[in-house]
Amino acid sequence: MLTAAGTLARSANSPLRPDNMRLAIVLLYTTGLRRGELTRPTVGDYDRRERTLTIRASKFHKSRLVPVSADAAQEIQQLLGIRRQRRLPAGAESPLLWHRRRDYSGGGFGCAMRGLFRQVGIQTAAGHVPRTHDFRHGFAVTALLRWYRAGIDVQAKLPCLAAYMGHVSIVSTAYYLHFVEPLAAAASARFADHCGAVIAAPHAGGGAP
Repeated sequence: MLTAAGTLARSANSPLRPDNMRLAIVLLYTTGLRRGELTRPTVGDYDRRERTLTIRASKFHKSRLVPVSADAAQEIQQLLGIRRQRRLPAGAESPLLWHRRRDYSGGGFGCAMRGLFRQVGIQTAAGHVPRTHDFRHGFAVTALLRWYRAGIDVQAKLPCLAAYMGHVSIVSTAYYLHFVEPLAAAASARFADHCGAVIAAPHAGGGAP
């Protein structure tokens, strides 16, 4: 998708289209932001020194600080560098994802993202085009899998993930624990590691132990 984003045509009203879409993909994948949260931050909402992005008055009227990865921070700096080189707005009040006519809308980004999914041939198991929100789902599941595989108590970490994703409670976050086969497999593997030794194998003759 990053390669496909680089092939998007620039226009007078959207001279940064490929650059904006590249950063959008990186942020969606690495932070699990909601679609609307992606389009609202300004340049001033990004703290380069702390590597955090301020998400203001999001869903449920909650604001939060979202730490970003080193790679995502590099992508942000690269886009801002391009804007300065081209003498495009890069002040603190300008949108982080900027184009000339008006601010991006969540719906507009959704349409653009669906176009990229189609371009690269990504489909759901049912043959449908994925939603932008599926990035958020993938982020949560990947975080949970990483904790399972590292032997971390996932239930204890759910409040951390809930705060990072801006959930009103861990009930919303716990949703990702259910009906996801990789998580079920990881949980089974952990059980086998911890309890397999206490389960006696049957005798060779097949009788009771």
